[in-house]
Formats: sequence, structure tokens, C-alpha cells
Amino acid sequence: MKPEDTTRKHMLMDEILKPNCFLELSTDMFGYISCDGNFVALNSVWKDILGFTQLELRNAEWATFIHPEDREEMLTEIEKVETGERVRPFESRFRHKDASYRWLRWRVAKDDEKQRCYVVATDITLQKQLEARLKESETRFQQLAAKHVQEADLLHTLMDNTPDHIYFKDTESRFIRINRSLADRFGLKNPVEAVHKTDFDFFTREHAQQAYQDEQDVIESGKPIEAKQERETWPNEQDTWVSTTKVPIRDREGRIVGTCGISRDITEYYRAQQAVEYASRAKSDFLANMSHELRTPLNAIIGFAEILRDELVGSINAEQKECINDIHISGEHLLEMINDILDLSKIEAGKMALQLETFSIVEAVEEVNAIITALAVKKDLDLTLKYNQNGMIEADRVKFKQIFYNLLSNAVKFTPEGGKVATVLEVGTTELQAEVIDTGIGIAEVDQAKLFAPFTQIDTSKSRRYGGTGLGLALTHRLVMLHGGEISVTSQEGEGSNFTLKIPLQHPFSN
Repeated sequence: MKPEDTTRKHMLMDEILKPNCFLELSTDMFGYISCDGNFVALNSVWKDILGFTQLELRNAEWATFIHPEDREEMLTEIEKVETGERVRPFESRFRHKDASYRWLRWRVAKDDEKQRCYVVATDITLQKQLEARLKESETRFQQLAAKHVQEADLLHTLMDNTPDHIYFKDTESRFIRINRSLADRFGLKNPVEAVHKTDFDFFTREHAQQAYQDEQDVIESGKPIEAKQERETWPNEQDTWVSTTKVPIRDREGRIVGTCGISRDITEYYRAQQAVEYASRAKSDFLANMSHELRTPLNAIIGFAEILRDELVGSINAEQKECINDIHISGEHLLEMINDILDLSKIEAGKMALQLETFSIVEAVEEVNAIITALAVKKDLDLTLKYNQNGMIEADRVKFKQIFYNLLSNAVKFTPEGGKVATVLEVGTTELQAEVIDTGIGIAEVDQAKLFAPFTQIDTSKSRRYGGTGLGLALTHRLVMLHGGEISVTSQEGEGSNFTLKIPLQHPFSN
């Protein structure tokens, strides 16, 4: 070979082995770092992955790009390399040009001859992100598993310690699981003994058939049965009353695979309720009978008083006339109270029937006002009636007038002389709203809640001196409710009261 050919060959080899040419052969981030820790040469992959150009990184100290939390560990690894120790690949975060960090896996080797280090870095950011997600997923799974275990333990504890009967059944109404309380009621030593059995194995056929039908209805409709009060009948045992709720059990696809039921023993409550209802009926019957028995002789007393007062059987002097008039007034008052008791007992016993008719609202209220006017004049009260328009209402005319009479007479009774009593009617398209407003003694807030309870009077010196049985407002409240309406009160002690009632123009239970 000629000398010039040999020279050309060596020049070509030098060109091939130039650092930049060699570096570009790598698909990883390849480069040289000087002994003082500065980048000497890098391939173009650095720019592709980290955004920096070779010019921006060249002669820059590589450690300044390492994440502060990783810097100490990486310096330790580099020191090992410089002492000639073989170092396994290690990882750190390297700053991107956009100020974010990329995860890199480093392999470093020292070139003792040229006093520099070779570095190869692989971008593992995506791998790290996947690992982080996997770890997060595992953590969530562990937390979820722990939560499920905790919830299962809690469910088992609740099931085994609650006095309520809890049970799970399949679509054929066979028991899958029952709690300890129900097992005891069934006379079983272990709740597992109930598995695959049905209500027909424990209850009478009548109750078991009804329970089966209820569960099949839940399965077919997907709708729960809530707080159904039912009688449980047991063979050779006393019946019990329970409040039962049954709901569908669904799988992950939403298909109904069974039912869950909870039954609470309400036998004592049911018996107490029956006793209360019996006592209430007995009381109402007693009051009705007594009121009827009292009203008959009382009407005779009132009638005889009227005969004497009107001197139909002979003349009487002024003093005698005054006494007889007191008898007549007292008799009328007593008769009014007896009528209230009779009406209240009829309502409570469910025996009061409304005689519905359609009539003028304003006309009916004006008739009441005419009666009340005589009472208002005696106390020099300003009695007014205001309305936006007249209208027709379907109601029991007598009871409708009684509502307004009770409210207005009450307002007149508790309003001092010179005060005001106003009735305001707002006739709408479907409803009558009426207000009876007075400037009377008012009602303390603490007393307003018990205002509509029967035989209740506000216990104040001011109210007691006005007398009364405490039946008027209770009766009014029930009459309003019988008409499908509602009544409320706002009042301030010493300033007056405002009774508001709302009654539908068409009775809700009419044909």
C-alpha cells in the first residue's frame, strides 16, 4: 500500500471516530462528561427528550440539572465511578427545558485515558408514571379491600347484635342468610341451619304465603316494601306484630338476584296503640252520651227561663227578672260548651259528616259578622270586613260559619275596649285565604304550639280572667281540617294576634 493511501485511511478512521459522529450512532442519550462535571459532547437525542440544544448544555455543570432530592445520591454514584468502582445503573430526575422533570436511568463508565466519563441515559418517565399509577391503584385497592373487610365485620357485628330480624333470600324466597336474633326466634342453634329453608318451615301457611307473595312482588317490580305493619302467625305460639321492610338485591349488572328483609317487633307498640284508640273511642262515646244526656234537661231549663223572663206565667219584679236572665245566659253558655264537646267527640270518633253545598263566601261571613257586631258594640270595638272579591265555595255552610264565629268571638273576647278586629278575605281561583286580626292581649310564642289542643287554656293571669273551656280553637282547627284546609297563628304578646286559614274552594272529597 502506498504511503498516501495509508495516510488517507488513518484520516478516514479519525473522522469516523470523531466524538460527534460516534455519539449520533446511539438511540439513547449519549455523551461525555469532563472530570469537573461539565458536559463535553452530547448527541441530538438530548434535545429530542429534554429540549436543550448541545450548545445550551455544553460546558454546563450537569449536576445543576438534577432534581434537588436526587442530587446527593447521584453525586455519590459518580464518586464511586471516579474511584474505579463498578456502578450499577441508577435513576434520577433531570430538568427539562420547560422546567418540568424527566426520569432518566443512568449508566456511567470512566475513561481513564482521556480523563472523562461516558454517560448513557434512558428516558423512563413513562415507565415511572405507569409505576406510580400502579402503586396508587394498589394502594386504593388495599384501602378498598380493608374498607370492605371493615364494613363486612361491621355488618356481621350489627347483624349478630341487633334485636331486629334480618334475612337475605334468593329469588325463590329461600333463606341465604339470617342473623342471630331471627335464628333464636326460629329456635335454631346456628343461623346456618336456616339456609335453603323458607317461611313455610317456620310460620303458619297463611303468613308464609303472604310473605312469599310480597317478596315476589319486590323481585318482579324492583320496588321495595317499606315499614309494612303485619301480623306474624306462628304454629302453636302467640301471634306477633312486626314492621317489615323488604328491598331487592342486585348483582353488578343490576339484575335482581334476591331480597333483603328487616322486621322489627312492634307487638307492644301495637297493643298500646290499640289501647289508646279504644280509650279514645270510649272517651268520645262517653262525652257524646253525657253531652246528649245533659243537653236534654238543659234545654228545658233554658226554655223555662225564657217563659219566666217573658212573664208568660205572671209578672216578676226587676230583681227577679235579672236573676232569671242570668240563668238564661248561663244556660245558653253551658249549652254552647256541651255542643262543642259533642261536635269535638264526633270528629274524633269519625262520626261527623259534612253537609256540602255551594254558597257565597262573603254572604256567609257577613252573617257571622252581624251576630258578632252585638258583642263588639258592647266593648266599643272597631269590627271590619275586607275582601278582594266575592266567590263561591263548596263546604258545610253551618260548619263554615262556625269556624268564623269561633275565631271572631275569640278575637272580641280577648281584645280590650276600643280595640280593632278585622276579617280579611282573599278569594283565589282554587283557595280561600282568610285572616282574623285583632289588637288584643296576644299570645306568647311558647303557648302558640298548644293553642289548638282540646281542653287547653293559656296559663296566664290575663287569659284566665276571660274564662272559657279551651274547646273553641281546638274545634275550629278540626273543622278546618275536615274541609281539607289548614289554620295557623302569628301573635305577639301585648300587641294582638293574626289567625290565618286556607280552605279549598272545592272540597277535596266531594264527587
